Amino acid sequence: MEDNSLYRGRFDHVGDRKFNSVRIFVSSTFTDTTNERNGLIERVYPRLREYCASKYDIQFQYSDMRWGIQSTAANTHATVDMCLQELDISYRLSMATNCVILLSHKYGSRFAPACISSRIFQHLLSNTEEKSFLNEMYQLDENYSDQKYFLRPIDDNQQWNESEKKLQAILRKASNQCYEQKLISKDERDEFHISVTAQEIYRALEHNKQKPQRILCFFRELIDIDGLEPMFHDNDDKAQSQQMLDDVKQLLRQSMDPSQIYTYKLRWSDGNDRKNYLSKFYDDFYHAVRSQIDYHMKIYESKREDLLFNQVLEHAIQCNLLTQRFFPRPDVFHQIKTYITASTKSACVLFGHSGIGKSSIMAKVVNEIPNWYPKPNHVSVVVRFLGATPSSSDIRRPLISIIQQICHIYHLSVPSSFENVKEIFTSTLTRVPKEENLVLLLDSLDQLQKVDVMHLSDWLPESFPSNVKCIYSTIPDIEIGLERTKIEIYLQLKAIYPDNLFEIEIKPFDENTAEEVLRSWLQQDRRCLTPVQYEWIKPKLTRRHQIDPLFLSLLYDQTLTWHSYNQTPDAKFLSIEYTGDAIEYLYNQLGAKHGQILFHRAIHYLQLSGGLSEVEIEDILSLDDVILQSVFAHYLPPLESFRLPSNLWIRIRNDMHKYLVEKDIDGV
Repeated sequence: MEDNSLYRGRFDHVGDRKFNSVRIFVSSTFTDTTNERNGLIERVYPRLREYCASKYDIQFQYSDMRWGIQSTAANTHATVDMCLQELDISYRLSMATNCVILLSHKYGSRFAPACISSRIFQHLLSNTEEKSFLNEMYQLDENYSDQKYFLRPIDDNQQWNESEKKLQAILRKASNQCYEQKLISKDERDEFHISVTAQEIYRALEHNKQKPQRILCFFRELIDIDGLEPMFHDNDDKAQSQQMLDDVKQLLRQSMDPSQIYTYKLRWSDGNDRKNYLSKFYDDFYHAVRSQIDYHMKIYESKREDLLFNQVLEHAIQCNLLTQRFFPRPDVFHQIKTYITASTKSACVLFGHSGIGKSSIMAKVVNEIPNWYPKPNHVSVVVRFLGATPSSSDIRRPLISIIQQICHIYHLSVPSSFENVKEIFTSTLTRVPKEENLVLLLDSLDQLQKVDVMHLSDWLPESFPSNVKCIYSTIPDIEIGLERTKIEIYLQLKAIYPDNLFEIEIKPFDENTAEEVLRSWLQQDRRCLTPVQYEWIKPKLTRRHQIDPLFLSLLYDQTLTWHSYNQTPDAKFLSIEYTGDAIEYLYNQLGAKHGQILFHRAIHYLQLSGGLSEVEIEDILSLDDVILQSVFAHYLPPLESFRLPSNLWIRIRNDMHKYLVEKDIDGV
């Protein structure tokens, strides 16, 4: 049933990312599992990567949070949030296993929460004598509708080390008292007590509660633990840490299928015992993950062979991605509705300059169109975002897939040959049942390859049946090649439909609309800006030149990082005037998160090459000594695997997801 609705343009059950990888998050304490993690990088991950590529033509990715966490993240207490975000991404994107847990005798580091809701913070204050100390350590952020207190950044590491233990003791005692008074829940209390690893485990179990074969657990029990060095032991309240570790292990045994849990007993100080254990651990890890991959790929395989299904799904995903930050434009939608409900047999075109929001309008209108007809269940919407998916950079393949989709929707016979695509396309449209209505949306004609965009009349029908409507979107003209050859797209459409082409110009936002858009997005994210912050951004909405949705989106994304207690504006943000300035600012912000050298050089390689495959970008980054030096300053890799770990590029790609385009070139 979901498949039929997908073909008819109902995308509510579709996400915003395509599944093409197995991505595992490794949850463990750090210092006591170095041997296991290094061995996985050297011996296991390459085998799994090869297995996924050769058998299923998918990627294998791993996320090990020892890698590439910059000092900026640690100083702003963002490490825990980064770990949990990576776990969430693995859960959302992995086609099979998404989390592997390694546990031995350490419960793990327990940090003071980086963020506390205002309600809970007030309860904590009322249950401690250290009110001034808490107010000194935390500061109120009024940029959230539900106000929050954030832990102040670390300016002096030595001073922080002295304050951290005191802060943790105060918070744990106060949270216990609040829980006893029933002011906060048990889960809220536990946030002040549990370790980072425990938080990861609890979240992984919750994610996978109703999804079998997606999580694995490996327990290592050391017979000689008492005689081993400090890195194998907890330093923080050992008795309590041991009890909490036991509770986590018991929960794992109760929650998981026994076949997904592996337990090893050994004497770590015995070299042979350790060697045999590691060998078996690597082997078990490989086969356990491979087994789960095989289990899930059986489910995916039937769909992976269906080319039409995957093409329609790609555009459904793109549609949902484009509507995430959509702001209603009633004037444009009224014009589109006028065309849809008119008796014309001609086409409609949405035109405007690049970045004006045409694709978002086309995506949003997919959901609206059925409601404009008396019988929504008899309306099908077929959409193609040209150039935005691997199979849509030329016009021939999208038109063939549209023909196949129409035949599937209305149970028509599929043509045996597509030699003359335009003729077949036109004929297929006449076969749509009279009691049905079909709407075609072809977005971004300007993104087609040169030979197609120069000769649109060779592909597009001159008219449509009365129950079929067709909407194009494009910029008016483009310049191609070193010689800057100008191609008039809008004029071509005027020539194809000389009498009654329905034209809708998409204009830039004016100042009032831009402010409405910002306020709408803030409300959607349950955020607000202070009057001072509005003064920082308002001059950019009163500029003499145009305010387009891309520029506004780039500005808004930066406000998500603001805190009301930061009263000093960033001079570089204030200097932003154009879209290019906003992009440069975004790059600098992401550089601070991922490492300036790694991020900027990765983006430069993409720009210089005109596009790279995942394997190519990882190989290039691994051959750049400057990048390697910047990354290995944080963690030295196994000597036998001296290359950049793939998860560093994956994090960058995830943050840049909505600004990158994936295309199918030479079968890659």
